[in-house]
Amino acid sequence: MRLILIFMLMSFSLVTIAQKKPLDHTVYDSWQNIGEKKISNNGRWMAYTIDLQEGDGQLVIQQTSDSRKIVVPRGYNVSITSDNKYAIFLIRPFFKETREAKIKKKKQDEFPKDSLGIILCGGTTR
Repeated sequence: MRLILIFMLMSFSLVTIAQKKPLDHTVYDSWQNIGEKKISNNGRWMAYTIDLQEGDGQLVIQQTSDSRKIVVPRGYNVSITSDNKYAIFLIRPFFKETREAKIKKKKQDEFPKDSLGIILCGGTTR
């Protein structure tokens, strides 16, 4: 009886020690989520964004038949052409640059601008 009581007290103390860290505001900034999603007309390519709470996300263009993958830092607003050859997207400026412009209260035309990206995904196979 005494042995069972000691064992139960020891197991209870281990459970209270093994509790996970509570979530607070410092954890939220590292969370990622899937943003926009697109798939090509022939179903061979898919594109999606991985968005961060704070910082630079990325665009992933992936072939569905294997693990071939193209990762574009800060890419978004992707469109795959109707012939499935090209992925056209925008590239955001660095998060840090945009944030500094907001802090300095620059005019909208002085903010860093987006860039255009075009990637050759592949064409029809013959």
